[in-house]
Amino acid sequence: MKHRLIAYVGGELHSKVVAAGSKPGQSQSAVIEMALKAYFSLALDHARESGMIRRQDDILRALARIERDQQAHMEMTDLVAWYELLFSPPMTDEQIHAAIAATKKRHAQFRKAVQDRLGSGRRLLGEALADAVFSEDDFVSMQDTRQ
Repeated sequence: MKHRLIAYVGGELHSKVVAAGSKPGQSQSAVIEMALKAYFSLALDHARESGMIRRQDDILRALARIERDQQAHMEMTDLVAWYELLFSPPMTDEQIHAAIAATKKRHAQFRKAVQDRLGSGRRLLGEALADAVFSEDDFVSMQDTRQ
């Protein structure tokens, strides 16, 4: 036995129900019943949740890769600092100040070059491949392999 429900819906939703109910073999009641079954369906909730869980797993894996890469960069920076301290001779305060003064301009130029490089959004590998000009003479032909 089916029960009658009276509901008030917006104009756009009403037109969609009327349009779907006017198809052959459909009625407005059947469209609304299917929509309510889908709304209350646990299977739909589980499918939606499993999709979200998969997406979260993908994000967590990506974050783990980023964390691993950052850890590798920190260890590399630590190793560079270790070797710098290991092999650089001790300096007096005057020598340190002179070295800092001489290095400031070069360091600013280096940082500007890195900023320009990163700001352009270009990739070094892509540029290298784009700049490379190949001709047929650069490749081995089948005839060359037979000789």
